[in-house]
Amino acid sequence: MVLTEQVTLITGASRGFGLAAAEELASRGHPIIATMRNPDRDHANLDRIPANMVEIVRCDVTERGSIDAAAAAGLARFGRIDALFNNAGYGLYGPVEDMSDDEVSRQMDTNFSGQIRMAQAVLPSMREQRHGKIINVSSLAGRIVAPMMGLYAASKWAVEAMSEALRYEVSRWGVDVTILEPGMYASDWQTTNLDVAAAVREGRSPYQESAQHALQTFRRRAATRPGSRSVATAVADIIELEQQLPMRWPVGEDTIQTIRLRESLTDQQWEERVRTATETYRGAFFEGVENPLERKPR
Repeated sequence: MVLTEQVTLITGASRGFGLAAAEELASRGHPIIATMRNPDRDHANLDRIPANMVEIVRCDVTERGSIDAAAAAGLARFGRIDALFNNAGYGLYGPVEDMSDDEVSRQMDTNFSGQIRMAQAVLPSMREQRHGKIINVSSLAGRIVAPMMGLYAASKWAVEAMSEALRYEVSRWGVDVTILEPGMYASDWQTTNLDVAAAVREGRSPYQESAQHALQTFRRRAATRPGSRSVATAVADIIELEQQLPMRWPVGEDTIQTIRLRESLTDQQWEERVRTATETYRGAFFEGVENPLERKPR
């Protein structure tokens, strides 16, 4: 069965997955509370959505005050919030050793703590109405870790753990939580919006050559991937589905195939596979040392 007219609050609605989901949901008749950090600059991105279907509100997921104000504005406009698409976030690229305290805090505060704040803002009204859906955006990186993406993956692994606990906790009020796990899609996330550790940007990282090569390979691959529409369709299907949601909702053949492959291998087998991916991680492993996986007992 399909639910109709589900008022959905979307974070990061000005571009990427958020914008595509807003357009898809509105086209299916669902009112949208579209939040973004800079509505004065980005509101025109939502011009394809009829004005009677959307409330555009400023919201920075790192600022508690703006979050509470956005939820209140949505409730004032539509009278309820049926679903939260917890989408806002950003990627931080670079070796773990290079990350400053500020970079680590910014990554975790946006991708992880921001999702908690948003859930806290909508849950009181969802509990009162005894129904609701929360879609927390994780990633393939929430299941699989790659070199140079350690902090981003850490934020998504944290999202996975938090979301699983939240799912158990709020189910008594008819609120459902699912973890959306998109694979790689072509978007500005991989280009203009992908943050790179300052040490790599400034050319002072001890991992400089391998970090730059892996980043270039990552962006080239991303450019060949589909756009955000597949994720938007999945989000709309989740919101319309009138049955208990699965705990996790992977999106993209790369996500499904990679997770299956990882689950079929031991840790040692998977590590060997990553370490031998020299085309992607040129110079990242065994530079002047023997391969530890081939080291003979002494």
